[in-house]
Order: sequence, then C-alpha cells, then structure tokens
Amino acid sequence: MTGFIRLARLRFLLYNLLPVGLGAAVAVHQGHDLDLTWYAVAQLFAWTVHVMTHYCNEYFDLDADRANVYFTPWTGGSRALVDGSVRPIVALGTAFVLWSVAQLMVAAMPSWPARILGTVTVVLAWFYTAPPGKLNYRGAGELTVAAILNGLWPAVAVVLQTGSVPVLLVAILLPTALLQVVRMMVMNLGDRRSDATVGKRTLPVIIGYRRAVTVIVLAQPVAYAMLTGFALLGWVPWLVWAPMMATAPLSVWLAVQLRRGAMADLDPTRMTPVVFWASNHVSLIVAAAMLGVLVDAAVRPGSGSGSGLVVLSLVLAGYGLLFGHRLWLARRR
Repeated sequence: MTGFIRLARLRFLLYNLLPVGLGAAVAVHQGHDLDLTWYAVAQLFAWTVHVMTHYCNEYFDLDADRANVYFTPWTGGSRALVDGSVRPIVALGTAFVLWSVAQLMVAAMPSWPARILGTVTVVLAWFYTAPPGKLNYRGAGELTVAAILNGLWPAVAVVLQTGSVPVLLVAILLPTALLQVVRMMVMNLGDRRSDATVGKRTLPVIIGYRRAVTVIVLAQPVAYAMLTGFALLGWVPWLVWAPMMATAPLSVWLAVQLRRGAMADLDPTRMTPVVFWASNHVSLIVAAAMLGVLVDAAVRPGSGSGSGLVVLSLVLAGYGLLFGHRLWLARRR
C-alpha cells in the first residue's frame, strides 16, 4: 500500500489549490457570486486528472526512470515501480480508473465550453506520456504541463462559475505559463542523460544543456516584463501586479544558480534545492496573483459576494500553512 500511495506523488497536488482558486477568484472579481458546488467540482477534477497523470506517467516512463541514477525527491518518478514495490499493471489500471472518473466529471459539467475544456485537459494529460501522443517524448511535454496547470485548470474553474474566460485571467496566466514551461525545463535538465538513453526527447535533450539554461534564464525577465506590460495596458490591476512582482527575487536566484552550474554535473545534492525552488517559484507567483485578485475584489465596486472572498481567502491561507510546513520539512532534510 505504501508503494501504491508513493505512485500518486501527492506532494505535487498542493499546487492544484492555486490555479483552481485563481479561476474562482477571478469570477468573484468580475462580479459573480461563488458557486461552491462547481468550485468543488473544479477542484476535484484537477486533483483527479493530476493523480491520473502520475499513475499513467509511472507506467509509460518506467524505462526512463530505471535509467535515471540522478533522481531527486522532485525528479525521476516515485521509484515505486523501479524498486518493485508495485507491479506496473497496477499503475496502468489505476490510471484507467481515474481517466473514467475524470470523464464522468466532464460529462456532468453544465455547459459545452466547460465540457470541451475539460475534455482537452484529460486528453493532453493522458497523452503526456501515453502512446500514441507521448508528448513529453516529442518536445511538447513542457508546453503541455503549462497548458494544463496554468491554462486549462483555471479556465475550467472560471467557466464553471461565469460561462466565459475573462481577459484578466488570460493576462495573469500568460506570464505564469511561460515560467511553468521553463520550470519543467529545469526539472527535465536533471533527467536529461537518462531521458536521452531511452529516446525521451524533452526540450533540454533536443536543444542541449547550455541552450536550455539560456532559455530558462532569459524567460525570467520576459515573464515579468509581460506582466508589467499587461498592467500598463490596464488588463492586470496594480494590486495584482504588485504581489506577483514580489516573487521576482526567486527568478534572480534561480538564474544565478543555473549560471553557476547547479544542474551541470547532475549532483542530486546541488540539484534538489534548484528544482524545489523552481517548482515553488511558479506556485508562489500564482498564489500572489490569487492574493492580489482577492484584495482588488475586496476594494472593487461590483465584485461578487463577501462569502466567496472569505472562502477563497481561507483556501489561500490553508495553502500558505501547508507550504510553510513543506518548507520546514525541506529545511530539516
């Protein structure tokens, strides 16, 4: 049972609170009352698809994980199939069960836009590693993750509340999606040698280590410049821009670490803090965006009900407590 739970990689599910919460927060910001039922559906849908992806990946990535001797707690899979704790067929069977649950949730959604977005989410998540798509083996894995985590999940959440995707949400998501793409490139830098041996062509494998580092470093100021441009255009309120910009020092730290070769020699001791903070950099900027949207909604005439703001503020506070606990555990190690 322990190995089966390890396959789920539950530590990654904490992030899901943020894109779903952000989509719901934007709906309230636009003047809609929070529908708790559809908010819960959006959250459960995101968790179901995410866990489905993990079980699916573990099965179809088994050769790559077996070849990986440079894994960290954040890269290289759960190792539950590699060490024989769970049979591979169990992972695949569980993935199919979760796929069915996700499809039932899509069918229950109240509108065609929500169903279409939900279906695209499930399809992209499944074919991230499963054939014949195998998107993460063909240079499209990083883009796929960004499209789902920083695009489709918050889009589903807001469409379930409002029926459409507001410009505000798009303007927030675009720079965070760019950071998500390069965050995945950081993760794949650590797996590049083992991936190459099994024909898994992630972006770092395709363009090489040095070019990948250059892309990751350059994407940092581009993302924040994009955000600032959207604020100047009036698409992002300054109360949203400010907390998002407060995460920029993490971008600087990440760029410095990569330029110093933290991922060059594939030393897990040096790689672990880099992949940890690369992942949590994206989490924190989305959390900052959600905070800004809630604050702006609280002072904005015509926003949705105060009860919605309270619920979403509690969700964000809960994320903060759980993130703090994660940080405490990481420092203990």
